[in-house]
Amino acid sequence: MYYEVDTKDSDILCFTTTRIGGFGIDFFDFGDNTNKKLSEKNYALLCSVFNLPGMPEKVIQTHSANVLDLDKYYEKSRYAYDGMITSAVNVPLGILTADCYSVQIIGENLISNLHCGWRSVYSGIIENTLRLFQMKGEKTLKAVVGVGICSNCYEVSEDLAEKFESKFGFPDIAERKNGKFYLNLRKIIEKNLKRLGVSEIIHLQNCTFCNKYLYSFRRDRENAGRMITIIMRKG
Repeated sequence: MYYEVDTKDSDILCFTTTRIGGFGIDFFDFGDNTNKKLSEKNYALLCSVFNLPGMPEKVIQTHSANVLDLDKYYEKSRYAYDGMITSAVNVPLGILTADCYSVQIIGENLISNLHCGWRSVYSGIIENTLRLFQMKGEKTLKAVVGVGICSNCYEVSEDLAEKFESKFGFPDIAERKNGKFYLNLRKIIEKNLKRLGVSEIIHLQNCTFCNKYLYSFRRDRENAGRMITIIMRKG
């Protein structure tokens, strides 16, 4: 089972896996703790089902705001990056999530894939990506905001809610209920994209915490696997 995103662009492939459909005890798991042989079988199945030309390009995600330009630094260490951009065709970019959001930004020539948890978003991963697009003279066409934890399930500290309200100044991004604070990270991502000039945004609205067929670290803790979101421009 997977979600394929219709971006209305015939040359763009974009999809997110779920827990269902792979190998092993925890099904379609792409996390680092997955048995190596099962992980290889899951990646082989992924490449076969979606006719990928090779293994997805990945980074070692650390909740940073760093974005790796694969056109310029393909051989560079992948550690401490939470996003990638490329203008190459037939190069799948893969981001792993289990409550955090994946965000794909599509330009006329460039594509990007971002891991957007609260730390990355607060630190400016979206701004850094769109700055790279601008530096390359790239026109941004649209963005996809994938599955992630919904505001009803995302309890945070009062301090964190206030930090986001102070930094971004967006209304209605945090809610207080019964003395607890809940953050709407999807809305923050959307409003930030729009503020930075991305007008067309596609959402996959499913909540990872609410739906057992999606991975959720907050729900399952150390037992949580990882979904992978892929974007590729077909050549």
